[in-house]
Amino acid sequence: MGDRAVNSAGPLADAPDVPSSLRPGLRALIALAATGVVVASLVLLNDWGSVFGVLSATRSVSAGQPPLPADAAATPLATPEVAPAGEGGFTVLLRQEGTGEPVGWDPCRPLRYVVNDEYAPPSGQYLVQSAVAELQRLTGQVFVPEGTTQEEPSDRRAAVQKDRYGDRWAPVLIAWSEPGAASGLAGPVAGYAGPQAVDGAQPDTQRYVTGQVVLDGPQLGELAAGSAGLARARGVLLHELAHLMGLDHVEDRAELMYPSTTLLGVDFAEGDRRGLAAVSGRPCRTDW
Repeated sequence: MGDRAVNSAGPLADAPDVPSSLRPGLRALIALAATGVVVASLVLLNDWGSVFGVLSATRSVSAGQPPLPADAAATPLATPEVAPAGEGGFTVLLRQEGTGEPVGWDPCRPLRYVVNDEYAPPSGQYLVQSAVAELQRLTGQVFVPEGTTQEEPSDRRAAVQKDRYGDRWAPVLIAWSEPGAASGLAGPVAGYAGPQAVDGAQPDTQRYVTGQVVLDGPQLGELAAGSAGLARARGVLLHELAHLMGLDHVEDRAELMYPSTTLLGVDFAEGDRRGLAAVSGRPCRTDW
């Protein structure tokens, strides 16, 4: 058998150089960062900017799907946060071909994930756990950590890896990497992410079942070295996890889903939150 996930994550890790009163929201640092000016896109890390990539949501055929897991519930496991009033401010990666509804994750199954921490910075565990907690709060999608893995990120990642994870959908891979190990991290790119979707038994029943998030560990470690930088590094993880949930980039610099960082880009804005609400609360799926 291959390397199965081990060492399940425990309580939220301590964040270096951040007072406990600021965890997990980092509200004071967010307020501080919001007083800055917007920087141009495609700037280097030392100029307080990073660039984000996105993996297009890929579709797999419905044949050969693993059995329905024992922990699949009949009702959603949690409730998404109510979206802010208003319209727009977001785009989604994939829509149902007939209805045009956003494709999302099954809210009646936990979203399981593993972490490859080979290139993780000292603050890496805190950043992952803090960002995951925020996405769970906003989307109602229950995230379940399954520890660490040696699996490397790949543009051709298989949705089922029986030798590594068993006869089920592979857990989401969150990989701390570096440009020499992941070609998608070339230049100033700080991270990229995307989900994988499968078709259901009926039309317009696509759903996401796995995916990956790839992060530039050395770059984000440098960014997180200072206290305000830790908030901005967390913003990078929020951005990439929102791709995993099904959001695409937008052209509005005020939104966190803008494709490069700004001094404002440390937390989700109203359009981002409307987008997360749009891809959340999808129907439960039992048509396997």
